[in-house]
Amino acid sequence: MPATRLSDLFRDPEFLDALTDVLLPGYLPLQRWFTSKGKNITNCVLEDYYTVLEDAGIAIIAVDFADGSRETYQMPLSLNVGGEQRGFYQENHPNLILGEITGTGLLADAVPRADFRAAIYRMIQAGKTDSERLTAEAGRVLREAPESVTSTVPAIDTSNTAIIYNDRFFFKLFRKLDPGLNPDLELVRFLSEQTDFAHCPPYGGSLGVGRMEDEDYLNLGLMSGKVDNRGDAWELFQQLTERYFAGDGPVDAETILRARLLGIRTAEMHRALASAGADRPELTPEPLTGEYRAEITGAALKLLDRQFGQLADRLGELPENNRKLAQRVLDARPRLLKKLGALRDREMSAKLTRIHGDYHLGQVLYTDRDFYIIDFEGEPLLTIPERRRKRPPLKDVGGMVRSFHYAAQGQLLLNADRYANRGDLSQRAEEWYRTVADAYLDAYFEACGPADFLPAGDADRRALLELFILEKAVYEVAYELNSRPAWLPIPLNGVLSLV
Repeated sequence: MPATRLSDLFRDPEFLDALTDVLLPGYLPLQRWFTSKGKNITNCVLEDYYTVLEDAGIAIIAVDFADGSRETYQMPLSLNVGGEQRGFYQENHPNLILGEITGTGLLADAVPRADFRAAIYRMIQAGKTDSERLTAEAGRVLREAPESVTSTVPAIDTSNTAIIYNDRFFFKLFRKLDPGLNPDLELVRFLSEQTDFAHCPPYGGSLGVGRMEDEDYLNLGLMSGKVDNRGDAWELFQQLTERYFAGDGPVDAETILRARLLGIRTAEMHRALASAGADRPELTPEPLTGEYRAEITGAALKLLDRQFGQLADRLGELPENNRKLAQRVLDARPRLLKKLGALRDREMSAKLTRIHGDYHLGQVLYTDRDFYIIDFEGEPLLTIPERRRKRPPLKDVGGMVRSFHYAAQGQLLLNADRYANRGDLSQRAEEWYRTVADAYLDAYFEACGPADFLPAGDADRRALLELFILEKAVYEVAYELNSRPAWLPIPLNGVLSLV
């Protein structure tokens, strides 16, 4: 009789060989969440398997590559034996089938199965901990929620997998795993459970392997309250810029009010993150030292050298207009070096805190009247220890300022046909950016007040903020050069605006 307990199969050497040698190397590169599609897989290893249902559970897979690197992934798997289950996958989710296990059943991703999703919900709500080191925790809002559950899997194009429960909770199942406490879990949990900041989704709970305090803790998923929204702030500001470019007048009052409100919410987030006491050393603010100032300016100088070198090497490939603009940026290098060097030697008093870490318009949801900040994971290319470092909150602010610049210029680039007969609107775009960024910054600094995570003097604040704006713009130059050459003028002009 065929085995129906998936855990039994994971004790079968023949099955393990087929899974790691044949099924996974063929399946993984086809998945949206697999981050290393261009790399050659040399080996797959089953590191752990955790039972959720008799015929479904969570596998932890290590993937080795020809370049010597290794990545770890979470794979919810199900063994589908009956005709109804097989037909469900074959008709609706053929791309999530790993393969047929001879004489046993269809091995597939477990997320499409409603019974698997319900079991995950109940496990988290109960705060279940088992002997296999699979641990769960429920936040206040989930503990007070009904035990009955319905769920859906939205078609969201991200590197993780989303599940919506009872149209009230959003569960983010992390696919690529890195050891250590994920900042999204850590910061949303702190903001929701220990501060009065109400403008991020409330913490619902988490699923992981081990204890959160452990260095090798693996965060498998984060549950948060679902925020009813109309989209992200990038979409909102694209609507506002479209309206602006349709006329000839100044930036309208609604846009100014929205920018100011976002500045206030940013300040409230930073004040809440800076409120941790000495009992939370991983969150407690620390002084911004001269050594740290030298470190961040040194990193910015290295980035400048690397990205400008790449830009100079590719100069001949660019269209004439972009080539002239790029040459102006390259010619500005001495002034940029001088500006960065001056900051390194500038004494200032401020605090380092935990920050959002990847802050831009796409990380903010908007409603009819307000904003909600999401995705506290930090810069995805950094390791978890790097993402958890304390930094000046103005780094977040610099990222949002750059995002406003992209909103104005992106409206023109994304809708070139719409504006073809309007002449050169670049100066008008620059006026929108300056007005909106100023409104955002004014409201941010007003709402921060005398917060000690900011330098006290306006000149020091401006110098530190300009470092982060410049660093972001320089990073964007290389990104657009390699990914979207048509967008290259946006960061080039962003660099020039600082000199």
